[in-house]
Amino acid sequence: MRKRTVKRAARQTAAAVLAGCMLLGGCSGSGSGSGSGSGGGAAATTGAAGSEAQTADADVDKSSWVSEEPVEISIMMTDNANQPLKQDAPSHEEIFKKTNVKLNIQIVPANGYNEKKSIVLGTNNFPDIIYIPNTADIVTYGESGVFEPLLQYVNEETMPNFYKFWEQYPEMKRYLLNDELYVFPVVAREETANGFGPVIRTDLLEKNNLETPETFDELLDTLAKLKEADPSIIPWTGRKGTTQLLKTTSYMLGSGYGNNGLYYDEDEKKYIFGPASQNFKAVLDYLNRAYEMGVLDPEFATTTAEQMDSKLASGKSVFFLDNSGFSMNYTSMLRKVDGYEDATFQILPILENSFGQRRAQAYATELPGRFYAVNASSEHKEEIIKLIDWLYSKEGSDITNYGVEGYSFEYNEQGEPEFKEDYVMQFKDAQPSDYYAIYTDLGITKLDLCLWACNTKTWFEIQKIDGNWTEESDEYWNIIANDAAYVQPHIDPPLTSEESEEVQDILADVNTMLEQEYNKYIMGEAEIDQWDSVISQCEDMGIRRLEQIYNDAEARVLQQ
Repeated sequence: MRKRTVKRAARQTAAAVLAGCMLLGGCSGSGSGSGSGSGGGAAATTGAAGSEAQTADADVDKSSWVSEEPVEISIMMTDNANQPLKQDAPSHEEIFKKTNVKLNIQIVPANGYNEKKSIVLGTNNFPDIIYIPNTADIVTYGESGVFEPLLQYVNEETMPNFYKFWEQYPEMKRYLLNDELYVFPVVAREETANGFGPVIRTDLLEKNNLETPETFDELLDTLAKLKEADPSIIPWTGRKGTTQLLKTTSYMLGSGYGNNGLYYDEDEKKYIFGPASQNFKAVLDYLNRAYEMGVLDPEFATTTAEQMDSKLASGKSVFFLDNSGFSMNYTSMLRKVDGYEDATFQILPILENSFGQRRAQAYATELPGRFYAVNASSEHKEEIIKLIDWLYSKEGSDITNYGVEGYSFEYNEQGEPEFKEDYVMQFKDAQPSDYYAIYTDLGITKLDLCLWACNTKTWFEIQKIDGNWTEESDEYWNIIANDAAYVQPHIDPPLTSEESEEVQDILADVNTMLEQEYNKYIMGEAEIDQWDSVISQCEDMGIRRLEQIYNDAEARVLQQ
């Protein structure tokens, strides 16, 4: 059965290989990034000459070196619009200094990453390490022989730093495929929870004498009144089209969407394929009402992240339901526009839906769902395993979250890293934010090569140094902390090879069909009651079998 999966995966990528070959210029070439930004040149830079000099320097501290000879390890990673990657960022160079491993990061733009990832995995032609953004690729490729089996290394002797996390978080065993581990998961470091949430211009509520909405129905009425007061605005905007709209709203509205329609319902304590549930009609009905009322962006199906930024940071839009942490950046940007000096985006407590529920899924505060796999054909597996274990260490984490000691941070009396004020102040007015600019400049935190990774911890520290932490910031995090509606995401159970193959077959057909249906109902081209026929189609295509597979797998995990 597994052989058929691999053959099918190869067939699926064959066309992409032919189409992408000239575009990508080969799958094993070195990626490139921009040079160091403000202050980035203060960190030591190294090329081939630097490698020789480091090896020959008798004064170099070699206590954390993974090899006596310099080793170059290639890594394929995806860029992020807020935090572009840089090849020779100070953190990357400090990794070389501390481990004698030179990183060759092959940087792939986010909008092309999935395509290139499919090509290189399907043809078994990828770097020493590859970033895996979700568990689907573990299921697809885990037993194909392209990923190095990792459990053989997970012990106190070989990987003492990672082994501590393995013991600390038993949930990691959910990443196993047929009792084998094929990826190293990123572990969050002192993360504070937030997630998708409703964010509105609270200054406009006050200006127009409007009460803060407490239900989703009240929200539509409020947004309609704001549009009545200013017909030029598009009250509710979003990004990344219909799929993102459903992903951000469905769970709050009483159903769910997950990454591909399947989600774990914390109230029902079971897996449900959201679009094939009766509750999903409430989601479509709500979005349809928002569209018909002129509240929802008429271009919701095609709006990009950049267009969302532009609308919210210019005053054109006044509400979004997405990563609520964006609110503070939008407030900062909008207040720099003439006439918007008092503008404030602020999160609302999670609103009550039509079923009388208040519910939302937070971002993971322990295991954020980012992974790295090792190429089973790599010539440097021993060094890679040592490097990865070091990245899970305190020293490795400090460097990959704070940069270079003496340049961007110093240790305090408690032995904890603290950013240097003179370094941080260079980025006080940077866009899209001070902390993202620092993350990019140093090559640090969760969106870079970091396995025990900060996100909010360093964000807070930076803004409290440069003065960008505001009363609104305190209010935002207090609202989140006191909102009992948020739950942590549920890690999917491991599937067998046969189950994973069946799941892929079902989802490929079902989601292709559904993608052609959603907009018809949101835009009022079809009546909501007609969605029952779509549910029947889903059932005919095996969606109840998919739910059974996941619920059976969940039961197996709980029995263990």
